[in-house]
Amino acid sequence: MELKCSSTKRAVLVATLLTATVSFSVISNADNSRVEQFSKQTAAQNNQGNYSVIAQIGNNNRTNVSQSASYQAGNFSSIYQLGNYNSAEVKQTGGNNISNISQIGRNHKVDITQSGNTSRELNSYVRQIGNRSDVQISQSGSGYRGISVEQQAFSSNARPVTVETY
Repeated sequence: MELKCSSTKRAVLVATLLTATVSFSVISNADNSRVEQFSKQTAAQNNQGNYSVIAQIGNNNRTNVSQSASYQAGNFSSIYQLGNYNSAEVKQTGGNNISNISQIGRNHKVDITQSGNTSRELNSYVRQIGNRSDVQISQSGSGYRGISVEQQAFSSNARPVTVETY
């Protein structure tokens, strides 16, 4: 038995399949990343601007990075999300701010605020494994400051962690 299909019917069928494919891919992978970077002209000319590296594997992961560099030093942010419904927010002002975030699992949340200056480095490292964990870090000041937090939440019941340094 041979099916007859006009070119119009064929075009409609192809358009329908294409629409269904695009709709499915948008629904199944709805990651969201937003990066804002500002630097003074002198810092950018000396390769001392802001840098952000984001890797998202999974669904419904969200990142928001805001970086504002000073004249003499930039900022660096690295975010790795493996899993679903993870959220990371990084706010860096001044210079010499470094943040590294690794989220493996589901429903993790990190919020890092760094307000450094050009003479000393503010460094934060957060690693979240499991499900449902929450870390908030606020760093400021003029001395070297390093914070490292590893949160293992295999029971989906981790207590929130807040760290502030001035």
